[in-house]
Amino acid sequence: MIEVKGLQKTFRHPAGELNVLKGIDLSVSEGEMVAIVGASGVGKSTFLHILGTLDRQTAGNIFYDGLDTRSLNDRELTAFRNRRIGFVFQFHHLLPEFTALENVMMPGLLSGEKDREALKAKAGALLAELGLEGRMHHRPGELSGGEQQRVAVARALLLAPSVVLADEPTGNLDMETGRELFDLLYRLNEQRGITFIIATHDKGISGRCKRVIEMVDGRIARDTRRQAA
Repeated sequence: MIEVKGLQKTFRHPAGELNVLKGIDLSVSEGEMVAIVGASGVGKSTFLHILGTLDRQTAGNIFYDGLDTRSLNDRELTAFRNRRIGFVFQFHHLLPEFTALENVMMPGLLSGEKDREALKAKAGALLAELGLEGRMHHRPGELSGGEQQRVAVARALLLAPSVVLADEPTGNLDMETGRELFDLLYRLNEQRGITFIIATHDKGISGRCKRVIEMVDGRIARDTRRQAA
């Protein structure tokens, strides 16, 4: 489903150049649950941002089902990202003035969906599936950290993306809440076949993924496939 070839990213500033990604080749099949691990500063977040088309690479190509994302202009890339890729970040990035339900509806509204009632029904069904049926009319400030991340997961799933990219999704949660959130992601992968690529420092998370990719100094050092724990 995803093919990465020769991916490089260089940041240029007055003091010189910083090569963060130094030639990454990677294939991810539909339905995989992949953990990206490595020390801080090895390029995990940069890689996810470029993989999700939030940033442009310096060199190399990313193909989604054969489509080269470098062939898309900014407008086309925004539409592609909104429809094909879901995001869950360490900090949930919910809009504080809107309810949980309205936050989940947001990707559909931004994509130009006119049927608000259909969007509301879909968002409500997702929140109910994630255990938030009684919290959907609360604003983020009225929700716990784990509940806020569940809202962020529902928002990422609203438009049925091809892949969900999660950057340290449990990094701002306590251990028990983080485990519960990962249990949710694991269930979504197992039951609905959603593809997840998760950057994490949490060995409890990476240890349960069927594939673990270790990054060292902007490159893939190891790519291990195994039975999930």
